Amino acid sequence: MPRKLPWVILLVGVQGSGKTTTAGKLARYYSSRGLRVGLVSADTYRPGALEQLKTLAQQAGVMFYGEQSGQAEEIAKRGVSELLSKGAQLVIVDTAGRHGYGDEAGLLEEMKRMAEAVRPDEVMLVIDAAIGQRAYDIARRFHEATPVGSIVVTKLDGTARGGGALSAVAATGARVKFVGTGEKIEELEPFNPQGFVARVMGLGDIRALLERVREAEAEEKAVKVVEEDIAKGRVTMRTIYAQLKSIRRLGPLSKLLEMLPTASLPIKVGDEQVKLGEEKIRKWLHIIESMTYEELDDPDIIDRSRMRRIALGSGTTVADVKELLTYYRSVKVILKRFRRDRSLLRRLGLTEE
Repeated sequence: MPRKLPWVILLVGVQGSGKTTTAGKLARYYSSRGLRVGLVSADTYRPGALEQLKTLAQQAGVMFYGEQSGQAEEIAKRGVSELLSKGAQLVIVDTAGRHGYGDEAGLLEEMKRMAEAVRPDEVMLVIDAAIGQRAYDIARRFHEATPVGSIVVTKLDGTARGGGALSAVAATGARVKFVGTGEKIEELEPFNPQGFVARVMGLGDIRALLERVREAEAEEKAVKVVEEDIAKGRVTMRTIYAQLKSIRRLGPLSKLLEMLPTASLPIKVGDEQVKLGEEKIRKWLHIIESMTYEELDDPDIIDRSRMRRIALGSGTTVADVKELLTYYRSVKVILKRFRRDRSLLRRLGLTEE
């Protein structure tokens, strides 16, 4: 955790190193530990960078600031100032990266201006684990532009072995603080030297596994919302939203469906509904976030006109909204079955014996 609050982090690195994704992961990591976090998009070079970070901010449930065009350092300065004024305790600034050494002179000069404008408490260098010995030169050049406080090694989930990260540490004197182990927003772990060496040798990382288990246990608070609704025999879009958020971490709620005699249901719950894909979950969360309070509490009032408005507001289609409503009605049918057969609730531990 930061040594003091508020705390400003400036992310630097070459294009393709995974800075924007890492910014979202860091936001989620610190937010889940009780800090009010804000993300600033200061990448004015890469098309889509602003929208990508905005989406990640929504997924992480943190504040966001971005401008479509302008001087990157001025955008960063305004963003940090605004988010701090809104109560952010930790602000992460995502910056531009460019390919190859030909672009580095301009990039490093921009980083100097950025550091002067933002005056960060910490500069994080984001390095792709697959680049090997190139990490030495990249880390050294960035260090000349602005002191590197810590390093994030990304893409440690594939064949990359992370030797480049160690070269970067030797070049800058900075420490590896986090490692990215996958594409999902929760797949960021504090760096553990023993675990890192174990991964390099192909032995896995038991500590990281235990940390993932602890995070899953913490997610039970969200699951509790679903359980309470089930026990009371009610369901709203708020219930569905909590369920979908849980699915993103814990997987489909097979604990419910594997005990349910679905053959007797008038609406069949097939594999497509049981094993919801990440893309579908993302769409449905956006759809629910575009609903009014009235619609969240009583989805049955959603008619064709409301569907069109919700689809427009969530960037989806009317068909997507209809599909979500079909799923909602399926869950209602399942809950009615639970209410008729109290033994199912007892087997799930949702009611007293």
